[in-house]
Amino acid sequence: MEKQKKRKRQRSREDRKRQLNSRRPAAFLFIGMLAVIVLMNLLAENKKFSEKENRLLEQKPEFSWHSVQSGRFMEKYETYRTDQFAGRNLWVSVKTYVDLLMGKREENGIFKGSQSYLLEDIAYPDEEQMEKNIEAMRTFQEEYKDIPVYMMLVPNAANILADKLPDYAVTQDQEKQFQEIKKLLGEGFTWVDVQKVLKSRKKEDIYYHTDHHWTTLGAYYAYQELAKVMGLDTSKAAALKPYAVTGDFNGTLSAVSGYEGGYREPIYIYAAENSQEEPGVVVNYTEEQRKTAVLYDLEKLEEKDKYGVFFGGNYGMVDIRTTADTTERLLIFKDSYANCLVPFLTPYYREIIMIDPRYYYGDIRQVIKENKITGVLYLYNGNTFVGDNSISGVLSDDEAE
Repeated sequence: MEKQKKRKRQRSREDRKRQLNSRRPAAFLFIGMLAVIVLMNLLAENKKFSEKENRLLEQKPEFSWHSVQSGRFMEKYETYRTDQFAGRNLWVSVKTYVDLLMGKREENGIFKGSQSYLLEDIAYPDEEQMEKNIEAMRTFQEEYKDIPVYMMLVPNAANILADKLPDYAVTQDQEKQFQEIKKLLGEGFTWVDVQKVLKSRKKEDIYYHTDHHWTTLGAYYAYQELAKVMGLDTSKAAALKPYAVTGDFNGTLSAVSGYEGGYREPIYIYAAENSQEEPGVVVNYTEEQRKTAVLYDLEKLEEKDKYGVFFGGNYGMVDIRTTADTTERLLIFKDSYANCLVPFLTPYYREIIMIDPRYYYGDIRQVIKENKITGVLYLYNGNTFVGDNSISGVLSDDEAE
């Protein structure tokens, strides 16, 4: 009996020993992987810009007792380590894949919809800042009562293509947001309703599958509505045809979410078959002190963010002079949604000045006076407008303050 107990204890010790021995390789592998990751992060150089995500990356914050006490230092340091983590793109892809296996269809505010559509969630308005912006816009309009002002808010894809959202996805009512903004702006603004236009065309490719922008086709339909509201004589403009300038576009929604990384789609520009039928242009990037005779920057097609083909991206002020037979001059306050629509307007204006309040620090009243502006257009997508913190600053009259 005693011998049996001894044999059992011995077998138990041997089993435990075998278990420990079998676990050691896995433990060593895990420790080795941790060591490699730590070493990679120690040796890796900090990157300033993520071409994949098309954004600046957080840099190492400066240490100070005040920032530590306020918690700001650790907050920024955590973001810094996340942005600069070695192999970050790979780990994001792995996480996204695992989440998909678990049934999750949303990453970083981006929904994975049907037919390979990625849809950015509808933004919650920053009520306080939006009220400041609208008040500044109304005051500005009152100051220039003789100049007609138009407002075009473009709905985002999650609004128009709501049927492509994943099951149980809940978003803000953007149409209700727009109605409230229209009401707050008042009668001094002529509202350009592109909601109905885009909804009637939602079966067409009016939004990119992997990017937050509308396509040039979507902008074209909106331009047609804008021309009606503005009373533009479209019979004077040349007939336009779409031309694909790339078929290899994968947008920022894919980069940020990790979804549809292999999906490629085209970007189109619209042009007359006979270029002589179109007005000549000189595009002046004012603050960069650079001029060009074309509306498109084809070098951007070699980069990750190929949407930059339209005017090369976003700048504080872009002054477009044309040979159009008119004296009309248009001032546009805009975000990047305007970039692919503005080329449609060149036949109707001698000058178009685009102001992106996010990057502009000049005197807007001087611009109006010196360039004899005859019309003003606000052109934003809904998500940008409800969270913008720049419009009120650009429109404010510093001298009056």
